[in-house]
Order: sequence, then C-alpha cells, then structure tokens
Amino acid sequence: MDTAAGVSFVRHEHADSMEWEFAGPDHEILVWRRGSAHAKEFEFESGPRGAITPAPGNVWVIPAGFRTAAIAQHCACDIARITLPPPTTRSTELRPTAGTQDRLLHYLVERIASTATRVDAVGKLLHESLLNAAHMHIVDIYSLKPRATRTTPRTLSPESQRLVLERLHQAWDPDVTLQELAATTGLTVDQFGRAFAATFHVTPHRYLRDRKLSRARHLLSTTTMTITDISAAAGFSSPSHFATTFKRHIGVSPSHYRTDTT
Repeated sequence: MDTAAGVSFVRHEHADSMEWEFAGPDHEILVWRRGSAHAKEFEFESGPRGAITPAPGNVWVIPAGFRTAAIAQHCACDIARITLPPPTTRSTELRPTAGTQDRLLHYLVERIASTATRVDAVGKLLHESLLNAAHMHIVDIYSLKPRATRTTPRTLSPESQRLVLERLHQAWDPDVTLQELAATTGLTVDQFGRAFAATFHVTPHRYLRDRKLSRARHLLSTTTMTITDISAAAGFSSPSHFATTFKRHIGVSPSHYRTDTT
C-alpha cells in the first residue's frame, strides 16, 4: 500500500498457552489493544528478555531482521500489528522494545480502527492522516538515530496551492485521497501533510470537512433543497453522517440551523 504504515487487527481467542515468533524483513510493531494474560515471557535475539503482564497500550517493537519469540499463559487478546517496510523509514533503525506503555500510539491505533471503513472523503483523509501520524510517531520515539533538529516546515508553492485547491474544489469529489493530493505537488504524503498544514494552518482532512460544512450551511440558508439532497451536494457519505458531523461542529442539527437562519 502507499500509506506510510500497514495496520492489521488480530483477535486471539482464549488459550492456555499462546506463542509468537517474528523474524521478518519488515519492522513490526505490536500494540496490545485489550485482553488479558497471566504472564508474557519474551526474548529478543541479542536484545532484551524478560516477562510482563500485558496491559492496554503496551507496545513491542521488533526491528527488521530481528528474531524474537514470546509465550503467554491463559491469554485472550486483541492486538494491532503495524508493519513498516524498511524503505518507508528511510533506512532508520528501530530499537527493540518490549512492553513499553505508549498511550498515544494506542489512541492512534483505536482511531485507525474506527475510521477503517469510512468511505467519505473526510473519513478517508482522516484515516490516512492517522496512519501517517502513527508512522511518524514510531520513527520519532523508537528510532536509534538522534532526532533531527526542528526546522521551519516548508510551505506549498503558489502553483502547488493552486493545483491542490483546484482538486479539492472539483465537484466535491468523495474519492480524493492524500496520495492524490500529494502527487499534484510532487511531494510524499508525509511531506505534503506537513506543507499543507504549514501553508493553510489546518490539516487536509479538516480543511475539506470545514469546506463541506460551509457549503452545507450556505445551501441550508439560501435554498429549499431537502436535507438529503444537501448532504449529497456537500459531499457527505450519507444523511446520517452529515447530521452527526454538522451537529458536532456547528452545535445544532441541520434542520434547526435552517429554521434559525431563514
């Protein structure tokens, strides 16, 4: 996939004893989402070893090429498995890590799971942004290399701004993706996300969401279109998604907004 990180969600039903072993070409990051185990013993080849009682938010980082094994007793759990092919980390080495509590990565994983089935443009952009945020967080926190000195993010050139805004304004396209927007500028997805935020002081998915809400407010105030038709015209995936998003960010339902402004 083109996203910075691949995430799969695995459920292990209860077992008296459960074993894992990793020794692949990709970086593997395991996030314990929920569940229980009496104990989990682990061992990295040429690395840490020990035992831990897992808890939600515990993270195991298995660098590419490292061999590791683990065994858990009386275990039932849900785990997120994040795969980072080494090329996506630009040759960054990750340090082997076992059982570290990482609440931010746990939160990102849960939000990735909750947006995985979204088909609307805002939802898809949000999902991709969360994947990239998880990728950057992992590299920042678990990298062996020193963190780079903070520099001022680059902004989009005037021509890139024009191309991106044209694409975002085209017929409220529900299929627009971060990859497509980044491609119009010649930047990677990571670079584009940072440059867009530095230019417009807002993330791409929030920019698109705010535009859709602005269009919906205009149509509610100036037309007699039905709520269902306005939902489609503004680019929302369904009337229920439109109503939920509108009330969350505007403070009232679309029908109440229309009553108050007409």
